[in-house]
Amino acid sequence: MLAWDTRLHSRLPTQKEGAQVSDPIQPPAARRPEEALELVSQALSDGDLEAALAQYEATARVITWRPQAARPGGGVRSALTCFMELRLPLAVQIGTVLRAPGVALVICERRTVGTGPDGKRVRYRGHGCAVVRAQPDGTWRIAADAWQLGAEIPL
Repeated sequence: MLAWDTRLHSRLPTQKEGAQVSDPIQPPAARRPEEALELVSQALSDGDLEAALAQYEATARVITWRPQAARPGGGVRSALTCFMELRLPLAVQIGTVLRAPGVALVICERRTVGTGPDGKRVRYRGHGCAVVRAQPDGTWRIAADAWQLGAEIPL
């Protein structure tokens, strides 16, 4: 008969119940100005607010298609949360990237189409732009982001 050796099979220490564990995987960092917009689009489509926020500078400003729905004074987090409440994918197509030392203007088109959580059809599409700034570590982060310039473009 085999004996159970408790020295080899001791129980591993566990975390306290209810303790929060941080995500050990950091969001990807943009290595090109346009990649910052692509990473925001991917993160929002995946429902990952923190990964989207990681692409913005701490003092960034953003205006989406739904500026009136964002909470006053809420900044980027509020605007992106408002968009995420639609639970729809966000597509971005990069048009022009105008680079200058340490900064870039990225012109793009963003769109989302589908049925919102309230059952209503949602269709947003527009040409927008973002000012993206080089960071000391060589990555790029968004400083200002306008999802739509001027009137809405029909699909």
